[in-house]
Amino acid sequence: MSASTEKKVRQAAREAGTDKKTIAAQEEAKKQAVSKRRWTWAGIGIIALIVLIFILNSTVLYTKTTAVTIDDRNFSPAEVTYAYANQYQSFVNNYGSYASLFGLDTQYGLSGLGSQQSSMGEGTWKDYFLDQAINSLKQNIALGKYASENGIALTDEEKQAVEDSFSSLEETAKSYGYGSADKFIAANYGIGNNVNSVKKYATELELASKVYNQVAEEKSEEVTLEEIKEQYPTVAVRHILVKAEAAEDGTYTDEAKEAAKAKAEEILKEWEEGDKTEESFAALAEEYSEDPGSNTNGGLYDSVMQGQMVEEFDAFCFDENRKSGDTAIVYGESASYAGYHVMYFVGEGDPANNETGRSYIASEKMSEWLTSLTEGMEATTKFFYRLAGKTA
Repeated sequence: MSASTEKKVRQAAREAGTDKKTIAAQEEAKKQAVSKRRWTWAGIGIIALIVLIFILNSTVLYTKTTAVTIDDRNFSPAEVTYAYANQYQSFVNNYGSYASLFGLDTQYGLSGLGSQQSSMGEGTWKDYFLDQAINSLKQNIALGKYASENGIALTDEEKQAVEDSFSSLEETAKSYGYGSADKFIAANYGIGNNVNSVKKYATELELASKVYNQVAEEKSEEVTLEEIKEQYPTVAVRHILVKAEAAEDGTYTDEAKEAAKAKAEEILKEWEEGDKTEESFAALAEEYSEDPGSNTNGGLYDSVMQGQMVEEFDAFCFDENRKSGDTAIVYGESASYAGYHVMYFVGEGDPANNETGRSYIASEKMSEWLTSLTEGMEATTKFFYRLAGKTA
């Protein structure tokens, strides 16, 4: 090949990109491009990891995601946990030390509920209180809608009362060893909750409570005497209580009980030797009875419901053969006394004075009303529901 021809070939190769220098340059460029992509992806990965760590160590997942949707309203894990904590605390406040009778160990608070089998149904106590929380959220939504539809709203004084209930929270938090009220709230009402969010929830609860109490009062006024008489019949009875003297350790000896029985028999004998009327029995009750609840009104209880009194007292009152004017002496014992009752059966009770029966019926009516109010409301749990129930 001549020199001029070889020069033309090299020129053509350079133009085609197939000469050795060009190929080498292209290979180097490829290596640099691959290296650059690797560093780019590595940088993105590091940034993503930093963002993930930030999210996991913040309250974003607890406040900006959805745990439960009820109708068209979304609730975050923090909101569900607040309702969950309220249900737990309400249960503990209602039953106190008796909560253990339900198998609930309150030693570790909310953090211990997930490991305890519930006696109230399948699953753990955490499952139970989360279910109750969802039910309470349904109820609050329904009551809120009812308030809006019926022009019920909190007054300025009621709103201020909610605000005032938080006035000493900072001091309370510090007394329990928390650095701030927000940390105290997060520990007791769940991650993502703070003073401001709890104030919002508390205001909604206050309105729901106002609606509930208003309607409950209306339901109570709707209860008729006929309903009370039919559903919760009562009897009227007079009695004279003679207490046995307790020993120093609080127990009652057989001798003390016998002495109380003997005195009761003397009182009944005194009545029998008199004119044997209800009025004369009432006079003896005011003279001798040691029951502070009735010894100033002739020993009268005019609306005794079945199961309301101690066993022997109850058995006398609700004997199917009982008739007006019957008397007897029955033993009675409770946490506060042991002794004997001299009994006088008056007859049918006065439904107008049976406030317990009225309360029971009103409660049943209220329960039916709430059921109708929330009927058809659906709750759908979402992916982040698994975060509900976690405290700081």
